[in-house]
Amino acid sequence: MPANLTADFLKARKELRAAKDTQAKLAALEKMLATIPKHKGTDHMQADIKRRIAKLKEEQGKSSHHKGPQLDHIEREGAGQVVLLGPPNSGKSSLIAALTNAHAEVADYPYSTVLPLPGMMAFADVQIQLVDLPPISAEYSEPWLYSLVRQADLCLLTLDGSLEVEELIDAVEEIILLLEERHIRLVQQREETEEEMRVRDVPCRIVLTRGDFGELTAQVEELSDLFPVIVTSPVDGIGLEALREGVFAALNVIRVYTKLPGKPADMVEPYVLPAGSTALDAVATVHRDFVDRLKYIRVWGSGRFDGQQVPTTHELADKDIIEIHLS
Repeated sequence: MPANLTADFLKARKELRAAKDTQAKLAALEKMLATIPKHKGTDHMQADIKRRIAKLKEEQGKSSHHKGPQLDHIEREGAGQVVLLGPPNSGKSSLIAALTNAHAEVADYPYSTVLPLPGMMAFADVQIQLVDLPPISAEYSEPWLYSLVRQADLCLLTLDGSLEVEELIDAVEEIILLLEERHIRLVQQREETEEEMRVRDVPCRIVLTRGDFGELTAQVEELSDLFPVIVTSPVDGIGLEALREGVFAALNVIRVYTKLPGKPADMVEPYVLPAGSTALDAVATVHRDFVDRLKYIRVWGSGRFDGQQVPTTHELADKDIIEIHLS
């Protein structure tokens, strides 16, 4: 029997995926439970939502007594949260050190990273959070690591570019299998589907370290069948700008700037919204109270002409400027 999910349910599920803390996740799940159609076709989904609500409430209760560091959750910052995942000695820590202000321990021996290490990477006028994770392999991986991958907006599957093609493919397939066993599926782009709620799709890009593009043609061609590939050499600075651009593009977000009537636009700190956001979404992001007081919106960028008055349903594009008029 088809689920026939309602618009309110799909909106609540979108809120869940964007939730940054336990309280927001609980609110979204409870809204999903209230709006999901009640029939046999959704019995399994209803049970899964109830299970997740119960689990979050249990974790919420435990967190009030937790004294040590919380390893399975890192607060999201910036335009998105990106985890670096890979086998031992794949070059993750070198990337973090080259791209962020985090003090990563770079060593030639495996398992030098034992805790999640967040840092902020600059791209144009936004900051993107990168999180260096401990190595993952069939022999051993930290159990809390999978929770961090599950909550991420993007996974950078980091591999040693000096390895042979067969070794690289084996490493990718091994990691894919380990994640799928924990109900995490790496995809090129996350899509809105009516899948089982337990499966979490995480967009993925492959990053090859320790090489230049000319030397890695065969590796790039083979791995590109799985995910888009970015070649880097953190020590020499090769490919770092392409990596920044690729990460921002993969996050599937847009930057929206604001201006006051008669004043120049503030082009320093944009608001970051999911791609496909409307003019009304942008107004709500600037301030929730503005939605009720809204008279009209003008847009520079994606309108037919600069300063055009647009409907609230107008879909914004990256680098649009909006001017909000209130009653």
